[in-house]
Amino acid sequence: MKKLFTFAAMLIAAVSINAQDPIPATCAEAAAAMPAQSGSETEEVYIVTGYVTNTNGAISPSRTDASIDQQTFYMDDVKGSKKTVQGFWCNLPGHEALNVGDKITVTGKIMNYNNTPEIKNGDVAILERATVKIDTIDATVCEALEEGSSLNDKDYSDDVFRVYGRLKGADAVNNNGQHTFEMACGDEIFKPYNCKGEEGLELSKGDSVVVTGKLYNYGGTIEISNGKVELIEKSQEEVVIIAVTVDEAIIAAKALAQGGTSDDIYAVTGYVDSIAIAYSEQYNNISFFMTDDMANPNYDFEAYRVKVTKEQADKIDKGVKVTVTAPLKRYYVAATDEKPEIDLAETVEGGTFKFADESAVINVTNAAKSVKCIENGQIVILRDGVRYNLLGTELR
Repeated sequence: MKKLFTFAAMLIAAVSINAQDPIPATCAEAAAAMPAQSGSETEEVYIVTGYVTNTNGAISPSRTDASIDQQTFYMDDVKGSKKTVQGFWCNLPGHEALNVGDKITVTGKIMNYNNTPEIKNGDVAILERATVKIDTIDATVCEALEEGSSLNDKDYSDDVFRVYGRLKGADAVNNNGQHTFEMACGDEIFKPYNCKGEEGLELSKGDSVVVTGKLYNYGGTIEISNGKVELIEKSQEEVVIIAVTVDEAIIAAKALAQGGTSDDIYAVTGYVDSIAIAYSEQYNNISFFMTDDMANPNYDFEAYRVKVTKEQADKIDKGVKVTVTAPLKRYYVAATDEKPEIDLAETVEGGTFKFADESAVINVTNAAKSVKCIENGQIVILRDGVRYNLLGTELR
């Protein structure tokens, strides 16, 4: 009987702890409560009060409940631009975005995200609305880059920009229908990142677009993150896919600048050597290493977050020959005291997949089907069964 009573008392105490009210905290107190270990979060739930100090102004439906809109922002105990606590895709009380200067509370557990105090998917309540006038400014890519370069790292512009220009290379579309691509002013790159377009929007190299959102300085790369993209005019340039082996894809990717992405699309054929990231049912993608020779794998090429169905994922196993079609990327992370350098060839997230024995599908902007391949170190274009060089001269 004593044991039963003791167990019941413990159960009641546990329920009482779990049911306790969130702990009130200022932004400074929330930062002090952050766990020391990166990736860890508090056991307790906090309700943090402060002012919004930085945000891109974009909202997006929750991936678990589309009726709820979410937003990412920073907050501090006083109005200004100090970024003490980050609210990462937190649940808004309505469908209007937060503005800099709004006084709010965010309720959730406090996480150590790379030594930044963060509340992820917390619940927002608005205490006071700031009176904010936001201008929308039309700009070329060059003008956007000039304006964005004046921002501090990880800061957004106060104003919204409509940036007009053309795609420098291919468009990468993630499983949420968000578009990531590059636009250029000379050698400088402007990068719309995870921008939303109309359902079914297809973009390709050379297309004329307008991208709307706040400018963002991400480590020196000027972006519009989670903005909106609209097609103005399709390019007349033919979409060409370069067919390569894994080794040829590695050579092409390593020729890019560190962190760079190719303008062209590549169809990379090789064998699955190992699974890097297991299939995600939430995002319908998978990552795996590829090789040309199963007897001598080198782990230098990763097919990253490739779009697949559950049925395809179940058949992707070591030794299976596949083709992944996407732009290439040179993924680079400098060495630190704790970790070695990473210099890896990848496909850009959102690439298409097929098993190598399936018929290839090449998308082009006209009725002709084209594919590039490498023969004896030279690029050859195949169109309607005829071989051409890069100058358009027929080869025999």
